[in-house]
Amino acid sequence: MDANKPEVAKTGRSFDSAYSFSFSIAIGLLLFIAGLVISLTLGQGAMIGLIFGIPLLIAGLVLPLFMTRDLFHRNEVSGECPYCSARIITSDATIRLNCPVCKHSLEVGELKTHPAGE
Repeated sequence: MDANKPEVAKTGRSFDSAYSFSFSIAIGLLLFIAGLVISLTLGQGAMIGLIFGIPLLIAGLVLPLFMTRDLFHRNEVSGECPYCSARIITSDATIRLNCPVCKHSLEVGELKTHPAGE
């Protein structure tokens, strides 16, 4: 290894929103199926199947909603137009917009407005 070259760290996959959504749906589906199987098989003659099966069914429905609650949060982006200094308020879901005053094209990124093309 060359002494002048620094080691490059390998970048692995991070647990981003797509993985989080898929993981929560998979866990919810497994819990729901487990609750359904337990309540239908053990719940026929004994109360023990319903005691364990019904909470698993409910957890399978509620857990994905609880785990993905941060995916539905939007940030508000407020700033000034770099051309005319007009106040602009939009959401972080906006990629490109036109200034309502001067009609110049703007891009939204990193919670700020930038001139388009820069």
